Amino acid sequence: MVQRNSDTLGTIENSGNSRNHGYISLPTSDILNTERIGRTLRGIGEHVVEEIYLDDDNSEEIEHFNYKHELRNNFSVASIVGLGFSLMNVPFGISTTLSVGLICGGSVTIFWGWVLFSFFTILISLSLSEIASKFPTSGGVYHYGYLLASKDYALPASWFTGWFLIIGNWLMFVSCAFGGSQFILSIFGLKQSDYKHDDLIVFLLYIVIVVLAGLVNLQFQKHLEKLNTLCIYWTIYTILIMDILLIIFSTEHHDIKYIFTHFDGKRSGWPNWLAFIIGAIQFSSMTFNGYGSIVSMSEEVKNPERSIPKGMIFAVLMSSVIGISFILPILTILPDLTKLLDDNPDIFPIDIVFKLSTRSFLVSMVLVLLIVGSLFFATIGTLTTASRAVYAFGRDHGLPFDNLWQKVDTTEGEQIVPTNALLLSVFVACIFGLFSLVSSSAFSAFIGCSVIALNVANGIPILGSILNKRKKIRGAAFKLRKFGYVINLLSCFFILCTIVFLSFPPSRFIDVESMNYAFVVFFLFAFFITALWYSWGKYHFQGPLIDHSFFLENGGANIPLSSVSVKSDPNVSESAIFSNDEMSSNMSSKLDDSEKKLDNKIRDPAPNILSALEGSADLHEIDLGDPGRR
Repeated sequence: MVQRNSDTLGTIENSGNSRNHGYISLPTSDILNTERIGRTLRGIGEHVVEEIYLDDDNSEEIEHFNYKHELRNNFSVASIVGLGFSLMNVPFGISTTLSVGLICGGSVTIFWGWVLFSFFTILISLSLSEIASKFPTSGGVYHYGYLLASKDYALPASWFTGWFLIIGNWLMFVSCAFGGSQFILSIFGLKQSDYKHDDLIVFLLYIVIVVLAGLVNLQFQKHLEKLNTLCIYWTIYTILIMDILLIIFSTEHHDIKYIFTHFDGKRSGWPNWLAFIIGAIQFSSMTFNGYGSIVSMSEEVKNPERSIPKGMIFAVLMSSVIGISFILPILTILPDLTKLLDDNPDIFPIDIVFKLSTRSFLVSMVLVLLIVGSLFFATIGTLTTASRAVYAFGRDHGLPFDNLWQKVDTTEGEQIVPTNALLLSVFVACIFGLFSLVSSSAFSAFIGCSVIALNVANGIPILGSILNKRKKIRGAAFKLRKFGYVINLLSCFFILCTIVFLSFPPSRFIDVESMNYAFVVFFLFAFFITALWYSWGKYHFQGPLIDHSFFLENGGANIPLSSVSVKSDPNVSESAIFSNDEMSSNMSSKLDDSEKKLDNKIRDPAPNILSALEGSADLHEIDLGDPGRR
């Protein structure tokens, strides 16, 4: 059979085998010939088997990027796990969204919803880890969106991914700080059952939390690694202490059947199945949020192609298990829902759980303060990732006045900090906080919007990997192998479900004030991003800068050179900039050598022909910048 493709090297003859690594040539005549149709279908089937089940991706080809290395490698795998803990922050996340699970079904929704959401979050983290191990870059998912999209859509895909990443990180920081402010003030409800919060006091405490998080990131950069590691111990011991105290001091306990099977969705007003889905996603998603931002720390760890996947996967796995160990004791001692949801909506249900179950103000105070400590780590971690996303996006000219946001400063103690990116994130958080004084429902929509935006940012590169048949991630240090398609497809499916059901209100019994406006806010941000793209972004934004010298020295890679930005940039070394003639000359010699090696392999019947083709498949997509392709 003869395969001809203008985008590939030459013509490869393989008359004795209906399988090849490229596309299957459909018959151009006698289409009703059943024998030929049968051969074609068998060829397609063998191609699918070869691509999915007989995976032969045993190489390791990590892409290198040509950015000036300015941030220091201060983070270890343990500190990356700790950063993941601070971003997801199980004690604080579960405590602040407990009411959603209680409204949408109670025990069944909270426990089994957590288990299911954990499972799918692990799949998403596996998908992102595989991509991160191929492209270790501080740009994170917005660089992946560029590199995994087709050439025509690379820049727009990266632009939208980058903006959704930044907005998601900003809003996640806002959500942690504002939720923390409300949670801290609700401590007064432990003593005053008629406690009512004051919007102005909540806002002022929110500003204090934002400023403190900014100061820690600015002045104590060298201690962030230790703080992230400390977060692991704080989270684990917080859960252990809370479990022990709740079991010891509680006098009433539910049986196992109640914990695993009790469902009451009347308060939601939705059909039971829909109430379960809405509650499961909204209860868990606020906790499992932001883990994808870990990849933006690639520039600050050693061996990021291995450290980032390990850190992300361990963080998600451990958070899943710790969440279960926190949920079970709460469901065991859960008081009557009327007391939790109806008596005083200004007091967090978790505070009432502590108060009614332990019957001790002192014990309840200790438990609440442990969660407040978790809040401290959450705000610092979310601001860290937000500032790194701004820094990276500004470096690629994705933000107006980009020279400001890509600047780094050396502070006392030789600490290197993206100061302007950090201060911009703090300023934006303060501006967003003002909305809480205008409308509580509009501000609450920021929380849901942060989850939607970050899910979209995570989903775009995963979808791009599927659409290009996972070819561009071949050679990754962490491989999903034959499970890759299944894991990627399930990840995209669940991201879509999360976006849809986050737009539902937990209860159908709503008014204008209690309506869920998360998707409306997301739509407004998307409109702003689109308008900015057509008016400014398409003329200034550039994609990731691949290290072409490394590319040439190693005989090619999976990324089409036509899709790689080589614009002049102050942060890029001159050796990274090639003229079209120089690029063509260098690459032509490499391609000629590859063709000779390929011809020798095809003439030898002993080696596996498909392996020979795979070895050169990466070169097929290279665009030399000439009028025609090789």
